[in-house]
Amino acid sequence: MPPAVVIVGTLDTKGEEVGYLRELIRQAGCATVVVDVGVLPSPTIAADITREQVASAGGSTLKQLLQRQDRRVAVETMTRGAASLVQDLHRQNRISAIVSVGGGTGTHIGMGIMRALPLGIGKLMVSTVASRDMSQLIGTKDIAVLHSVVDLLGLNPISRRILDQAASAIVGMARNAGPIRSTRPIIGLTSFGFITEGAMHVKAKLEAFGYEVAPFHANGTGGMALEDLVEQGILSGVVDFALHEFADNLYNGYCGAIGPGRLESAGRRGIPQVVVPGGLDCIVLEFNSLETMPPEVRWRKVFWYDFRSGVRTSREDVLFLARTIGEKLNRTTGLATFLVPMKGWSEADSEQGPLYDPATNQLLITELRSFLDSRVEVIEVDAHINDEYFAQVVVEKLDAMMKRAAAV
Repeated sequence: MPPAVVIVGTLDTKGEEVGYLRELIRQAGCATVVVDVGVLPSPTIAADITREQVASAGGSTLKQLLQRQDRRVAVETMTRGAASLVQDLHRQNRISAIVSVGGGTGTHIGMGIMRALPLGIGKLMVSTVASRDMSQLIGTKDIAVLHSVVDLLGLNPISRRILDQAASAIVGMARNAGPIRSTRPIIGLTSFGFITEGAMHVKAKLEAFGYEVAPFHANGTGGMALEDLVEQGILSGVVDFALHEFADNLYNGYCGAIGPGRLESAGRRGIPQVVVPGGLDCIVLEFNSLETMPPEVRWRKVFWYDFRSGVRTSREDVLFLARTIGEKLNRTTGLATFLVPMKGWSEADSEQGPLYDPATNQLLITELRSFLDSRVEVIEVDAHINDEYFAQVVVEKLDAMMKRAAAV
């Protein structure tokens, strides 16, 4: 069977564009499934999955949505319904990719549906609002966005050219779609700039031990992407080397955009995890001078970096972080170890570094030991986080836990 592409659109306002895309995709040798997420009267082309079916899957009826005349509810219902129906198609191995076209509302709906699909399914959004901040719409998913440049109000030479490119792109994605496969276990590894050297040591040693490594930039989205891939069953183990996002989250910092599920997926699925307090010594904020430094942190030690700078976490901060991390690790159903590099948690936290404060670091360790369940080991290592020796300890510990888990 040829690969199938889902095409999502509001067929009352974007029917001409969807019909044009459908024809191009079919000419390229792919099957299509058109999903209508519009609620206004009179779709201009026929859908394979009608708006009535979408509304029903979303827990309502089209008639009820029209009578209620609440745009927000209609958008939520149609997004939820279409996502459910497209997920069903994916579970039945009936689709290889998804493309959508839309303005502000259509983009919200289209990308909301795409976020319901796993990594490896081609996802392309042709959007009139592609130049806006799309971080929340993309989330942790592998969604490509193509700016429509012109408004999508029917076909013209410019919109046809954009849609030609979209069709070529999604057909290519569909032909190369498939699940993530590896003959070796894949280990998720978090990192960020101040501990890159240590993370590179860990990566090299994991690979030497026979593992594949999926690195994640712990910038908020990266940490949540790791959680997402754990939930999808793609990762077999985790080295959470950079908990820095938790520190930034306290102050709405540069890497702080994590959700409530951060540091919970591995424990919930019961896969081995080694957790390291990488970057908990600092909060990264966007300032580069004393004049632009937020007044509430001006009394703290500073690590001047670039357009961002790191300020030292306080005693109150680390006590709160210890309780937050401890609560999450106590819920684990698998093997978990907290490994602490006693000579510092980032390049700024060393004997020569501007954020060095071993007494404050010790507070976190003491609080964790008193708070953590005995099932979660806390191991202190006489090394700095960026030392090769510390990486060796991390990898040897994870490897032992992976073998123990496999033997059960």
